[in-house]
Amino acid sequence: MTASATIFVSSAGTSAFLPVISEMRNPRDYNKAVYVCMAIVNSAYLSFSLVVYRWCGKWVASPSLGSAGETVKKVAYGVGLIGLIVSACLYLHVGAKYLFVRILRNTRHLQANSVVHWATWLGCTSGLAALAFILAEAIPIFNYLLALTGTICFAPMAISLPGWLWLHDFWHYKDGTMMQKGLWVFHWSLIVLGMFFLIGGTYGVVQEIITAYATGLIGEYTS
Repeated sequence: MTASATIFVSSAGTSAFLPVISEMRNPRDYNKAVYVCMAIVNSAYLSFSLVVYRWCGKWVASPSLGSAGETVKKVAYGVGLIGLIVSACLYLHVGAKYLFVRILRNTRHLQANSVVHWATWLGCTSGLAALAFILAEAIPIFNYLLALTGTICFAPMAISLPGWLWLHDFWHYKDGTMMQKGLWVFHWSLIVLGMFFLIGGTYGVVQEIITAYATGLIGEYTS
């Protein structure tokens, strides 16, 4: 479960796509932007992972670029640090925006330059940043942190939710042709699969973290 969830995390950022379309000048170009983005992302993930695992196998380091040697490791982390900071800011903004809109929806403070508006926004960003920092400190092993992100974020947002939205639009397919019934059942299976990884995957990762503390792999375990 942990290994599967670690793979899934590469697609766990799809929730960040939704705010993009709301800010595009021409929302009809959204599909083209998504196709280009996912083609580049998946090609990069696939090519890098295949090369690393081909030459390192089960001895691959975490993060994987650490397997390339000390010099390449330092260079890679130095270059990647900029992208990491930018990505962290972007994801923090996306998460804070979701929460911010939910809190102030149907109130004048959502777009007004008021004390409530700014207090809520700063509270959302600082609160989520603090939560992310605590999680990162509590789970210092990178693989487990990625796996937990995969089970909590990817499973519901990128597996179950798309299936649920499709069923909402095509519920009548359950009484249609054999092909339509097959699609209806398939999208139900996506919901079930997502819930399985959300519950079972999260449980498996948490157990791995507990074991890592108990064996001394992470700090010192105290009951």
